[in-house]
Amino acid sequence: MHLRRLALLVATIPLACGDSGTSGDETTAITSATTPSTTPPPTDPTTGAAEPTTGVPPADTTSSTADLSSTGDAPTTATTNPLLDLGMPDFGGSMCTAAEHTPCDAPDGDPLQAIGLNCPGELQVDGVFNGSDIGLRVLSQWGEADTFTPREGASFLVISTGDLGQLHDEPADEGDVAYHCNSWFPGGDGMDTTKFPPPITKKPSDGDCLTDPAAVGTGDCSHSIEDQFDQSGFKYDYQELRITTTVPADAVSLSFDLAFFTKEYPIFKDRPYNDMFIGWLEASNWTGNISFDSQGDPLSLNAAFLELYDDAGDLPEFAGTCMRYSAGTRWLTTTTTVIPGEQITLVLAIFDLDDVNWDSFVLIDNFQWGCGDVGGPVTEPAG
Repeated sequence: MHLRRLALLVATIPLACGDSGTSGDETTAITSATTPSTTPPPTDPTTGAAEPTTGVPPADTTSSTADLSSTGDAPTTATTNPLLDLGMPDFGGSMCTAAEHTPCDAPDGDPLQAIGLNCPGELQVDGVFNGSDIGLRVLSQWGEADTFTPREGASFLVISTGDLGQLHDEPADEGDVAYHCNSWFPGGDGMDTTKFPPPITKKPSDGDCLTDPAAVGTGDCSHSIEDQFDQSGFKYDYQELRITTTVPADAVSLSFDLAFFTKEYPIFKDRPYNDMFIGWLEASNWTGNISFDSQGDPLSLNAAFLELYDDAGDLPEFAGTCMRYSAGTRWLTTTTTVIPGEQITLVLAIFDLDDVNWDSFVLIDNFQWGCGDVGGPVTEPAG
């Protein structure tokens, strides 16, 4: 693996639906596309559908570790109009400054600013992307509906287990799905496919972290990873965004919005080939996944939140994308309690299970610090 700043990469992927091209210093280039393999995946002799390719990937890897910390000036929203102070009365007490935020992102821009972080004058965080560059993009829209547009600012982040250069490679019909957005990264993920990079672990915590502080740090406080992962036992095309920061002094919660899509629908529904998304929080009050449904299941093909099923190939949410005839969630919000002034790590990870094709995607946006206690982690439809 090698370390490099995203500002040095050259973007050659076509813009997403709704994106507009920019030039010069107005955007920060973040990815480069490679030509996908033209060899179709093997087929299941009983269903005719493409079967997952299993086995340990080669040792060679094109995965990279990229420092996502802002390296240049952010887009400005300067205006010649005067800023007026309306003189709100002072009722005493302190204001919650943690929730104050002015968007500073742009299409094809900085990945952290795209999700609402590292804007000028606001708390700066350290961010590292670990994975293949061709599975990371900053977009302004997904599909042709208004459903997947930015939740804050002008863009959102997409992390995929496949080549996002195939984003607009729309299947002609349901029988053509296997040959669109079902690729794998050259060389695999370069990691032990049976384990996660620390601090993530599939091992459940020794007890309930919300009632027993001693259980924190003993494993996954959510108890949501092991059962899903052990259906397969192998992960491939692992992609993660890792954020390390100190919680603002007046913040007691954090939240972010996400949407999960998978090409595994409908062929592998209710079968053990379920890609996963994990939002891992490493803190003194919680060590584990914070993005799971009301049944304690992680976000995957069989999670409760999937409600967009493009069986007829006519959903506007997936029009013009390789997700045609597949399935996904709407925007969701994950919220959890944090401790003011504490250093935390948040790992947003997506990966294939058991196969190196049949890709999945996660959209991420609208990271916020909150000033109201929310208790334990919860993921629910976005308001």
